[in-house]
Amino acid sequence: MGSEDLFHKRKARAGAALQRQVRERARNKRYLIVCEGTKTEPHYFRDLLDDRGVRPQMVRIAPNDGVSPDRVVAHAVALYTEDAAAGDAYDTVYCVFDRDRHTTFVAAVQRTKDLSAEGKPFVAITSTPCFEIWLLLHFGYSDQPFHPAGKKSVGDQVVSALKAKPGFTKYGKGQKGIYGQLKSKLSDALTHAELLRKHGAATGSINPATDVDVLVKAILALAAT
Repeated sequence: MGSEDLFHKRKARAGAALQRQVRERARNKRYLIVCEGTKTEPHYFRDLLDDRGVRPQMVRIAPNDGVSPDRVVAHAVALYTEDAAAGDAYDTVYCVFDRDRHTTFVAAVQRTKDLSAEGKPFVAITSTPCFEIWLLLHFGYSDQPFHPAGKKSVGDQVVSALKAKPGFTKYGKGQKGIYGQLKSKLSDALTHAELLRKHGAATGSINPATDVDVLVKAILALAAT
């Protein structure tokens, strides 16, 4: 066989391999998750990804660069821009933060909407008052609002409600293994979160509320590919 034939065969194989890579990339989305929380939320999402067999290269959970909502979004923008400049931008960027008592919450949500309007795939995954609302929804549906009382902040009130649930009496921020404790109730939580969203839309209520189910569903869809 001549060297020219070998060259053409190698070139054809290389072209076929490249096409396979392109098809694989089109089929498999890449997500970036930037969380306000430094431990609780990252632990939860990492455990979910591991449990569902989602490959690490498909979802990056990035360390935050400040815990206020505006810092979360700004850091996500920086990471997205860096990745886009390298030629392979994330398909969706999820900014996970709480309303709680943050003064930059509304502006951060609006920033993600503005970015989306510009064609950048940014989504705000918010919880009011805090992420623990999502955890509570594993135990049942409730649209009872939370308010600060005495020396307890509104977030403290949610945590107190969670501590009243079976197996969570010693719950603390940053605790590991939360997903594993709750995964048998995941489908219930997804149903309850959707009901809560419909309640909020019908009544104009924003307390309590959570969009964590939106991100969880996106991860579950990745696992199914």
